[in-house]
Amino acid sequence: MSNKNSLETERRSAATMRAAVEDRIATGSPDAVLAQRPAKELLHILQVHQIELEMQNENLRQAQLALEESRDRYVNLYDFAPLAYLTLDAQGMIFEINLTGAGLLGVERQKLIRQRFARLIVEDDREHWNHCFRQVLIDLDSCRCELRLRRSDGSVFWVQMDFICQKDENGAEGVRAVLSDISARKRSETLLQESEEKFHAIFEGTLDGIVLVDDSGMIVDFNPVFVQQSGLSPERLRQTRIWELRPADQFKLAEARFFSVLESGVGGVAEVKYKKPDGSVIYIEFRSTPIQIGNKRYLQSIVRDITEHKSRELELHNYQQLLRDMAANSASSREAESKRIAREVHDELGQLLTALRMDISLLRIEFGERDPLLKSRIQDMLALVDKSIQGVRDVTANLRPTALNMGIVPAIAWLCDEFPERTRTACTLRVISEPLGLDDVRTVALFRIAQESLTNIARYAEATRVEITVDQSGDDIVLEIQDDGKGFDPAVSPENRSFGLMGMRERAIALGGKVIIDSAPSEGTVVSVRIPIFQVCPGRRADD
Repeated sequence: MSNKNSLETERRSAATMRAAVEDRIATGSPDAVLAQRPAKELLHILQVHQIELEMQNENLRQAQLALEESRDRYVNLYDFAPLAYLTLDAQGMIFEINLTGAGLLGVERQKLIRQRFARLIVEDDREHWNHCFRQVLIDLDSCRCELRLRRSDGSVFWVQMDFICQKDENGAEGVRAVLSDISARKRSETLLQESEEKFHAIFEGTLDGIVLVDDSGMIVDFNPVFVQQSGLSPERLRQTRIWELRPADQFKLAEARFFSVLESGVGGVAEVKYKKPDGSVIYIEFRSTPIQIGNKRYLQSIVRDITEHKSRELELHNYQQLLRDMAANSASSREAESKRIAREVHDELGQLLTALRMDISLLRIEFGERDPLLKSRIQDMLALVDKSIQGVRDVTANLRPTALNMGIVPAIAWLCDEFPERTRTACTLRVISEPLGLDDVRTVALFRIAQESLTNIARYAEATRVEITVDQSGDDIVLEIQDDGKGFDPAVSPENRSFGLMGMRERAIALGGKVIIDSAPSEGTVVSVRIPIFQVCPGRRADD
């Protein structure tokens, strides 16, 4: 510290003396002035001056070192920057390029210097490059363009080039540029564009209508098929809420359904009868799904015109109903024929057999006592006649039980009495409310259903008890046959049983009713029949 202070003092003293000398020199000749100064003082001045020069040299050396360090840092930053830097002259020749740029182009840096940059550009993009390059030189401004470059191995990649025009110290124009590899971004853009093209191809080309509705119910997007289905213009559709496509009296219900689906997040299917502005009516099926786009919820619907399907469905339904009516007519005809045959068998054959028995009885009375052998033969004849009469009764009962003429309750009571004799299975009848005004068609149908159920129980159920319940519920007659047998799975019922079940169902359907079969293995079976009492059934004859 003391050396520095003394040095500073000497510098100040030398500066004072130098100032004095300079004043004298200014007023006189230099030699005269120096001659007047003592040699010791002059020597001191020279030493101080020498020290100052050495300090100045040291400062210059430190400044040069700092400059070199700064230059090295700049070179490192320039060469190893994450982006490619290059300088072009006014002719488009590469004047300078960093190592990152050489690595990006796949060429040694020395081989790139004094090469024309346009040679690295794919042929189709060179015109675009020349236009941008000339524009920068003319406007002396910055510019950005995207180009495809070709590496030395032939591979092509995309770059974004930002360049600006500037002049060097000699006034020569040049261009400094920054290259960014955007190949990944371009691939993403290409994939996105392909995806959008596929989406538009599907969206525009699908045979079904597609409509997108925002969370307020406003239609925001749709495809041409939906425009055709709605019969409205695209401008009108964008001003319409989805429920406004329904009749005015259904607006509130459709609106509530829309928000219910949107809130629950569970899609649904709805069939809508839609009247177009031109007056034509179509049936459309909306298959809606809530979706999320960004932070907003939408409802996307696939809209299918099912008018033709509905027409075919109606036609099929009419054919099915026609077949049911034909089957019902056939069954009624069979029942009427069975009734007629049973009456004829009972009235004519039964009467003949009864008359024959009376004659044989008279013959036995008159001649039996005279001839024991004849009496024995007459007894055998009476037994055969009695057996024939019983056969007539059985045939008549099978064709049409006489109890049917008395109503459904007596007819089923007859079944309950007859069933234990054949199967040794107890069968009881419970009448909650006896139906009134039941016509013969429904009486026969219910009787045949009960008869088929008991036949199935006898064949398959292995039951110990059967209970039949008859009731009138409102305008319906309800018949229930319940057993405690082994039961079965209705979904996989055997073929030999399913035809009987199908026949029971068809009999009920033909009369506007239904049959429900509730059964499970080891849990018995319940057959429930419900048929309207007063419903007019098409295809019935008045005398059936």
